[in-house]
Amino acid sequence: MIQSKYQWLSREEKTSITSSLIEKFNLTPIMRKVLESKDITTESSIEEILSSNAINHDSKQLSDIEKATERIHNAINKQEPILVYGDYDADGVTSTTILVDVLERLGAVVSWYIPNRFTEGYGPSELAFRNAHDEGIQLIITVDNGIQGHNEIRLAKDLGMDVIVTDHHEIGETLPEAFAIVHPMHPEYSYPFQYLCGAGVALKLAQNLISDIPSEYWILAMIGTIADLVPLKDENRYIVKKGLSLINDRVPVAISALLNQAGFSETITEETIGFLIGPRLNAVGRLEEASLAVELLMTKEIEEAEFLAEQVEYFNNERKAIVEDITEEAMDMAEIDIKNGHQFLLLAQEGWHEGVLGIVASRIVEQFNLPTMILNIDRQQSTAKGSARSITQVSMYDILNEHRTLIDKFGGHHMAAGLTLSVDQVDPLREALNKWMTLHFEDEDLKPEKQIDAVLDIEDITIENIQSIERLRPFGSEFNRPIFRFNRLVIQDAKGIGQQKKHLKIAFTEQNLQGLYWNQGDLAQVMTKDQSIDALGELQINEWNGFQTPQIILKDLKSDERQILDYRNKTKHLPEFNAQTCYLIHPSEDKKSDNEFYYGEPIEARYEKCVFRDLPLTIEDIQTSLQHINASQIYLVFNHQKSIYFEGVPKVEVFKKCYKALYQKGKTNLVQEGMQLSQFLKVDPNILKFILKVFLDLGLIAQKNGTIEIVPTQQKLSIESSRVYQARLERINVEKILLYQDFSSTRNWIEAQMLKEN
Repeated sequence: MIQSKYQWLSREEKTSITSSLIEKFNLTPIMRKVLESKDITTESSIEEILSSNAINHDSKQLSDIEKATERIHNAINKQEPILVYGDYDADGVTSTTILVDVLERLGAVVSWYIPNRFTEGYGPSELAFRNAHDEGIQLIITVDNGIQGHNEIRLAKDLGMDVIVTDHHEIGETLPEAFAIVHPMHPEYSYPFQYLCGAGVALKLAQNLISDIPSEYWILAMIGTIADLVPLKDENRYIVKKGLSLINDRVPVAISALLNQAGFSETITEETIGFLIGPRLNAVGRLEEASLAVELLMTKEIEEAEFLAEQVEYFNNERKAIVEDITEEAMDMAEIDIKNGHQFLLLAQEGWHEGVLGIVASRIVEQFNLPTMILNIDRQQSTAKGSARSITQVSMYDILNEHRTLIDKFGGHHMAAGLTLSVDQVDPLREALNKWMTLHFEDEDLKPEKQIDAVLDIEDITIENIQSIERLRPFGSEFNRPIFRFNRLVIQDAKGIGQQKKHLKIAFTEQNLQGLYWNQGDLAQVMTKDQSIDALGELQINEWNGFQTPQIILKDLKSDERQILDYRNKTKHLPEFNAQTCYLIHPSEDKKSDNEFYYGEPIEARYEKCVFRDLPLTIEDIQTSLQHINASQIYLVFNHQKSIYFEGVPKVEVFKKCYKALYQKGKTNLVQEGMQLSQFLKVDPNILKFILKVFLDLGLIAQKNGTIEIVPTQQKLSIESSRVYQARLERINVEKILLYQDFSSTRNWIEAQMLKEN
């Protein structure tokens, strides 16, 4: 049995897309299933997904945008110095680039500033605002931040500077005292779409400042929208679709340079942005100041872009290396905590880079499905600072808010948070969070969920169907790439691939289909040929040497079949087992724990896994054990010191010839004459030893001090009646069935024994 990582949630089946709409939009059955699963069934909602028609709301509907526009034009006319105050993530640097560029086009005296993540943190900085005043700045425009900067904006106002806030983050109970607030969720306005990212808001302001905005602004807003994971619907969807269309028509030099560094030269999709461009733009701000990313995005010179992109790539590689190192350490710590029963993983260490702790926390959550907090310990400052990521069932904001007396500062939302606390509060917070989890959740309650869009038959997995799914792109937040369920897929082969066999590749018996499961290479050890599994995954087209084949990018899998796993090869290492594992051992071995049993011994407790560690004495012993075992996984190891299967059993004529030679000799010294006797009989010395043991068992000979003598007898004895002889026959049969049959035959034999009644 293979347990799924997720609870599989099936959507209620709907057939509400009318035949006329299916015909109008040329929907394939698989497209219809996906759209219905996402409750996209009306003509307008389908049109929004499939059409390129603009959902480009009038920028004048945004809060204070006319007031902001007038103030900006006045500043330009008077040549008042303007500061664009940005943020250090991909959304922040694209927002900054849009606004600085449009102001420069309008002839403004403009500069820009990105706060340092480590020394200033997120949002307006008092020191930065004071420095701006000292440098003669008269107008500050925030992008992708500012809505929570009440004190700093009041300071700017007191210093005689105006502040225009352009932001998209959650608005608090009160608004800052800014000159203007351009925000899609402003409570006093009703902008048609509330979920623009920072770059989207900057784009709308640019649209209000100039009549015909450059294509680069759409591209930058597209990057910010994808990277910031805002809902990919309504106006965001239009921004992304238009941006992707424009970037594939003409790639800006900065983006081209980044793609060159990444070795990418294919069609640019939302996945290219999400997995290649966004992380690289974010990497700089995670390790150093993000100004380098803005400089790259602003340049129009190819040589300069290549130079700056090379530096960005350096930071990205460094970021990945740091993430891998910290993740490895954090994984080890998490495993210890889980063994100790922790349900909230608070992992803290000195020397962890604060800029990547959110990524590490996400990795831990992905692996263990538990809310996780990763903290860097700063002994000099006596503080711990880091990031937390959660699972659907647990609101990170709520759980931290309930323990705010232990925390100096925190902020976040349901799924993520950042926080700072005193070092001496780390252990109390860990204890309190785990106590809270124990009170509110059982283990099963914490199993994460995976929503299924549709169940597909094997016949549905065709190149044509996968191509039709691509018509629904772009995919993203709140319009994810569809997850399909596939039942009873049969494994042809399963193996680990990549460095350290980190990823799993499965070849299925059905129509040349294969599956890839990232970071799950260990599962290859518990998969067998002809095993049937149910799987969740996305569909892709794999292209190799000009051939196209369908493949599943697996997201989860499970199997209710009992697994019998072949570990008889001594080079194959057993995985680590938990307390729900029993071991069957040879009767000559001493038991070292309560979960070790001799073959044939009753096993009353139920175990999830059973390891057949040693070779049994008899087939009957293992048959008895198999009829009492109800484990979902059985590991065949069958350790043994020596095999006799290929030596076999000598014929009766050899026994007679040996007895005759001993009889004629009278007394035989084995030390001096044993080898000569072996050669005479034309048998291996081990076979001679066996023959002599049979004679001893039957009382035909006696042995004293290495000398064999015949024991006179009138009784006619059968060689086959010897217990030693029968034991050898039994051992050969044991080895034949358990060691030397092909694995499928041994597995079938074991399954047959387990079906027999006790």
